[in-house]
Amino acid sequence: MSVRYATLIGLVIGGMGLLLSSPALAFKLNGSSWSYMANPMGEDWTICPAGMPGDAVQRTKDGAAAWDYEHFHFTFAPEACLSNGSYPLLNNVNQFDFGPLGAGVLANTSTFFFTNDPKKTVECDTRFNSAVNWYTGTGMPAANQFDWQSVATHEMGHCLGLDHEDSVTPLPVMRTSLPVGAALRELTPDDIAGRNAIYSQPGGNPGGAPSPASGGGGGGCSLMPGSLTDAPALYAALGNIFLPLLLLMVLHIWSRRHAADGASW
Repeated sequence: MSVRYATLIGLVIGGMGLLLSSPALAFKLNGSSWSYMANPMGEDWTICPAGMPGDAVQRTKDGAAAWDYEHFHFTFAPEACLSNGSYPLLNNVNQFDFGPLGAGVLANTSTFFFTNDPKKTVECDTRFNSAVNWYTGTGMPAANQFDWQSVATHEMGHCLGLDHEDSVTPLPVMRTSLPVGAALRELTPDDIAGRNAIYSQPGGNPGGAPSPASGGGGGGCSLMPGSLTDAPALYAALGNIFLPLLLLMVLHIWSRRHAADGASW
């Protein structure tokens, strides 16, 4: 075997290890965030506990805490219902509540921003669907339950400015759907990279957020029920496995033909 040929094999195998051990980052941003504030997430979030099951209030706070790091920490005001059952409602209150949503929707988050400055979030409201069979503990949900904390973590990602992402492995918290009976409470490298891309260089507006009373636009995202083998992530994982094998196969065929020709390099 020539030195150059051995080196080429080493490069291919090295590339295969890199593909398998270093998943690509593909986080998506929704275009609006709190990064312009001197103290992002410094405004309290309010949980309306009316109708919420079990330990849903604490699991909501736990879900938010998953995102905390040196640039911000989520804080919560005492529980209160300040939106009169309306969702979403632009009223200068970042609120979580519990109520009806469309069929097949676990939860929905709506962010408000100024139409003349849509990169600046001024309010974020989230609703959990009251028609869903929720698990609010810290263990694993039953096969017919959806995990509240996993959904809270996901929805807080939308409040931060992250959009859905399904093309990477491991599947991020910000995936489009949550399987029944599953718990996805821990941030993945993709989730962390998305958060850091927004907030590791905060804009720092000493004046804080302007009052939303002057008017604003909004956008929303919903988390849907899903399966553990959603197609985009499955295709990404298979590609990560089979692409290096394909490269090795091509190299093997080339080397045999090269040897047959009596050439060396």
